[in-house]
Amino acid sequence: MPLSAPPQTLPYAIIDQRSVAPDWDGARLVLSPDQNANMPQTVNGTMVFTYENMSAKNNQGAISLTSGGGSPNFYTVAAGANQPSFLMDNWKANNLSITNISPNTETPIAIQAIGPGLPGITPLPIAVGPPGRTLAPGQTGQSVAAPQWMQLVLQCNAATTAVVALIGGPPDAQGQNGHVFAVNYPTDSGPGTGVAPPAGYYATTTANTYTFQFNWGGSALFLANLSSTNAYAVTIILRPL
Repeated sequence: MPLSAPPQTLPYAIIDQRSVAPDWDGARLVLSPDQNANMPQTVNGTMVFTYENMSAKNNQGAISLTSGGGSPNFYTVAAGANQPSFLMDNWKANNLSITNISPNTETPIAIQAIGPGLPGITPLPIAVGPPGRTLAPGQTGQSVAAPQWMQLVLQCNAATTAVVALIGGPPDAQGQNGHVFAVNYPTDSGPGTGVAPPAGYYATTTANTYTFQFNWGGSALFLANLSSTNAYAVTIILRPL
């Protein structure tokens, strides 16, 4: 019986062949179509990878992502989003290779790796207790949890959706210790709601405040505001319980 392949939605492209950054360290970088960046070794822990379509035209883009000997994963990069898409994962100290495979030649895509200690990341200190710290879109913060039950409060007193990533605490069975939350989101989802959250998120709420309780000992905490560039800032408060 003859074999048939599904229709291809993008032109064929050779992945990883035109590397402009073979020793990419994770700092923000813009890739033109057919350009590649490769991080030789990721951290052996959770990291956030962001990607954003920078085209001035209404060009939908696409990237491929490979790590180790795994097969490539493909991601659509929406035009005009003004907010980075993100992946949160533990690539377990393998390499991370990204290629811009957008069909239109005028579709630059910005990429960045975000996490503790990575180049280009300067976290603001977040003290335990009020008034907390305000993080604008794109800013990061860090703190150290007290060795007791704590509550993380995320608050955005505006109508704009705010997206915050948290890295910290003990890893799960897959080596992950990251969570992504959204406030002022169109739907409630995650623990306690009976609704599965969108892919990549731990929880979302339609309210302007979300609280997350944890007891991780004296764990280091890293937070990143992944919201749209035109969103309001988020207030981060860590309070002992």
